[in-house]
Amino acid sequence: MKRISVLSISLIILLVVIFVLVRPKQEIVSVSLASETTQITYTDTESIQIFEDAIKSVKKVRGAVDVGPPTYRMTVTYADSEVVEFSLYMDFKNKNGFLIKNSNSETMLDLKDQNSEELADLLSEKRENR
Repeated sequence: MKRISVLSISLIILLVVIFVLVRPKQEIVSVSLASETTQITYTDTESIQIFEDAIKSVKKVRGAVDVGPPTYRMTVTYADSEVVEFSLYMDFKNKNGFLIKNSNSETMLDLKDQNSEELADLLSEKRENR
């Protein structure tokens, strides 16, 4: 009996690992940003890659978050039509920022320095061209 339960648990773990490894990668197809004065949508490969890298490399910050209004409301649309909404907080002077996923508004997601700089540079281009 013990052997059967160990075998069952091993099989379940194996199936979960296979599912995680085989699961298709979510591909971003567009990112829309909205502020009080601006509405921007990115669909080009280079910009999408900057957002994708930034989202994938965030670090969760421990503790609850209480912040003011975001720099941008960000809507990320994936190829499978999934839509995820974030609040993006960006300090353009210091080129650092963080995200808060709207579905988990008490967790701050800190952007890595390199990703934050790339994102600030990308967004600054649009801010200067307004």
